[in-house]
Order: sequence, then structure tokens, then C-alpha cells
Amino acid sequence: MTLKNEVRTMFFIRSGDGASHVRIFVEEAAALASISLFVGMIAIWAQVIPQL
Repeated sequence: MTLKNEVRTMFFIRSGDGASHVRIFVEEAAALASISLFVGMIAIWAQVIPQL
């Protein structure tokens, strides 16, 4: 990571209002929940398919 990128990243994290940080947190939480549900669905399929 270059110094320019590091400064931009820190500025992005520290700038903005609180609502944008909450929105980013909610979006990340939703993405993690979606991935978890998908992996869980595959695990269930892996158990059900051999029984057919």
C-alpha cells in the first residue's frame, strides 16, 4: 500500500457522517448473513442428496 492510498483510505474512514458508517456496517452484515445462508444451504444439500 502506498502512502497516497493509505492517506485516502484513512480520510475515507474518518470522513462522512455517522449514518454512512451505519449503512456500511449494515451492508457488510447483510453480505455476511447471505454468505452464511448460502453455505448452510449447500451443507444441507450435501446431506440430503446422498439419501436420494
